[in-house]
Amino acid sequence: LVSRLQSSIIAYAGFLRNGPIHDLASTSGAEPIMIFLRPVSLWHCWDAVIVVLVLCSLVTHAWETKDQALSQAVKLVSGSENFGVSALSTTYPFDHPIADLAGHVITGPEYFAPCAATGSLLYLGLTISQTWRNVLNSKTKNATASIVSDIDPAVPDPRHTSKHHPDQWQGHRPSWRRGMPSKARVTLFGHFDVLNGTQYPHLADKALRCYLDHHPDASHWAPNATESPHIPFWATFNVDKVYWVGGFGDEHYIGWFTGEEWNAVWKDQHVRAQNPFAHKEGAASSAGSTSQVEESLEEEDRPLLAFQ
Repeated sequence: LVSRLQSSIIAYAGFLRNGPIHDLASTSGAEPIMIFLRPVSLWHCWDAVIVVLVLCSLVTHAWETKDQALSQAVKLVSGSENFGVSALSTTYPFDHPIADLAGHVITGPEYFAPCAATGSLLYLGLTISQTWRNVLNSKTKNATASIVSDIDPAVPDPRHTSKHHPDQWQGHRPSWRRGMPSKARVTLFGHFDVLNGTQYPHLADKALRCYLDHHPDASHWAPNATESPHIPFWATFNVDKVYWVGGFGDEHYIGWFTGEEWNAVWKDQHVRAQNPFAHKEGAASSAGSTSQVEESLEEEDRPLLAFQ
């Protein structure tokens, strides 16, 4: 679309500047050839007009702002819709002993728990895992975590069923607009900090309690599990950058958020969840209530885990 629009505008600009080209002689010395660009240019102009109108209609049809999308992204990750499962990607080190794996990425599903008030995610790693070996053997401990909403086409997108949104999930909505591409997904770019559970047992206990609240089945391989042969450890994923695809671009926002934006909205939603009435009261009482909630979060805002 962009290239067609570009070529059309250039052709039309040349037409306006030079008009039709007359008396273009061939190199063989034959009689001059009369070439008129007017019809071609007009067709290019019409093509450009159509493209511009289509693009404008797409832009005006989208109803999400960046702020709305960021709020939705935080709710998607912190909510229960995704069952606390992410697709976690890590990279094999370039000096990996198996040359065929060096520098490659491995991706697999991993449980996470939204235990912190600051936007980071708690993971339970196992030293036997290829994914987690890459984390432990990396200096940066960088990774990406992708999280999606319900991809079942039979399950309506909750954003389209809300009475607060203008584009409802109507019965006549085409089937191709009901699947995964029409729904929200987010990729978090960040790095891990690994807990030294021996040095900070009280923080390890806090992590265990929060994580098992979200994933009770993990008690069979979590720290202190007597039936697991594996070595587990706690790791916090700190979000540095976020890429959001809200769905089809004519309806939803697609773009980037900074780590600071992510953490700020996450904390704000955490405050609201702790005191949902704080933002509904009068200005004076609201400020007081919010202040009390923020004070109660001072302990939570400190790192949930202390790290190696």
